[in-house]
Amino acid sequence: MGSFDRRRPNFDKFRHWFIEEVNRHVAQKIDNPLVPWLEVGDREKREAIIESFMHFLESNFGFRPVINTKLSTMEGPLESVVIRIFHTFSTMLLVEHINQKVLEEREKKLH
Repeated sequence: MGSFDRRRPNFDKFRHWFIEEVNRHVAQKIDNPLVPWLEVGDREKREAIIESFMHFLESNFGFRPVINTKLSTMEGPLESVVIRIFHTFSTMLLVEHINQKVLEEREKKLH
């Protein structure tokens, strides 16, 4: 695994990726992250967007954020959904980074 700083996207990049994913699924392009999330297609469309985005993250970072909240019915702006996913993603990435550092230190002590 590479450095945490090199691998972790900033929030603006992450939001950009999510909006790109939204725009792959909806007819009318969305560029305003403050658009009401519940107005982005129907529930099934929002679920497809979230699933596709989680697959993107898993393909690019090797894990899928685990979120226990039903994001497809979350009230608030689209950006609220991005924030929820980004927070979980960042936390999981940080834990992975810490675990890697611990394993590296353990390896050094064994050799």
